[in-house]
Formats: sequence, C-alpha cells, structure tokens
Amino acid sequence: MKKILTTDGVPLEISLKRVEKRNKTKAFLLVLLLLLFLIVAYIWPILNLFTRSVDNTLLSDLLPQTSKILDQWDGDEIPSEEIYKTFYIDLNEAHKIKQSGKVSTRLNYAKNGFKSLINKTRRKLKNFEDENYKEQFIDINKKWGEIEYWQAMKVAMPRYSINKYLNSFDLEQNFKGEIIQKPEKRRIHRTLWLRTFYVALGVIHAANISA
Repeated sequence: MKKILTTDGVPLEISLKRVEKRNKTKAFLLVLLLLLFLIVAYIWPILNLFTRSVDNTLLSDLLPQTSKILDQWDGDEIPSEEIYKTFYIDLNEAHKIKQSGKVSTRLNYAKNGFKSLINKTRRKLKNFEDENYKEQFIDINKKWGEIEYWQAMKVAMPRYSINKYLNSFDLEQNFKGEIIQKPEKRRIHRTLWLRTFYVALGVIHAANISA
C-alpha cells in the first residue's frame, strides 16, 4: 500500500504524530505554568502561614540549654539548683545581646506576670554569685520559687506548638503535654464561635423566609 506523503515528503502518519506530540507538549507547558502560578500565589503563602503559626523557636533559640534541661524536668516539683543555674546562664547571655526583652514578652504569653518578673530579674543578673542560684533568684522575687512559673516556661519551650490553634477553642496544653480547657474566666473564643454560628443561622433563616 502506497504511503501518503506530506508536501515536504514526510509520511502523513509520522507528520501527524509529530503534530500530536507538539500539541501535547504545548498543553503540558500551559498546565505547568498554571500550576507554578497556583503554587507561588496560593499554595506557598498558605504553607508559609501554617509553618509560621506553629513556629515557636524563639525561646529555644535564646534559651537553648534551659530548653533542653526543662524538657527532662517532670514539672512535679520545684526545679533543681542545676536548672536555676542553667536558666541564669541563658538569660544572662540573652541579656548581653539585648534579647532578654523578647524572652520576657514570649513568656508573658504563657503566664501573665512573667514580663515584669524577667525585667526585674535581668537588671540584677550582674550581682549574682557563682553559687546558690536558686536562692538568689527567689531572693529577687518569691515567684521564682512558685512552680507554676516554671511549668509555664516548660510549656512555652518546644520549638513547634499548636497552642495558637488550641487557643481559638479555649484549650491549652499543660506542662505534661495534655490538652485541657482554659480556666473559665479566660474562655471567650468558644462563646464567639457559638454567637457567630447562631448569627449565621439567623441570616440563612431570614434569607429563606424572604425567598
């Protein structure tokens, strides 16, 4: 059977395959460009936002040794002298590089009163003697002898945290890693969610009636 040739002498079957291949390549490139646009414009910002929402590296970067030693602390009793000493070294280093203010602000999110406590303490770090760190901290402020502050510090230390998401439902993690409800006087988001839900239902009901 005689093959049908194109004007340039190429068999028609081969020519059609070449055209089909070029069309598929063009279609793939168009889809690829659209995919790249979606990744750059939508997917990457969403992933970046999610990553930042669970990022909690500030304290572990500024108080690295304290982060490690508190991770091993069970949180049931007042920290040992070693923990106080480790915290002194880290806080003093953060103070030297003028980052202790960030430490106090971040810890204040974990427990109210931490900011003033850290600010008062850091001014007296230069007067510390190389022994009895626990006693010296408590002499500055009795709160350093209250276990609740150390438990709050332990909760705030992990490099990654879902506390921002838990907070939106009036939940939080305790020092044991358990997810619990916030104290009743601090519960507000769940009420707002319920009010928003009821308002939305009212709007939908009104729209149905008017229709």
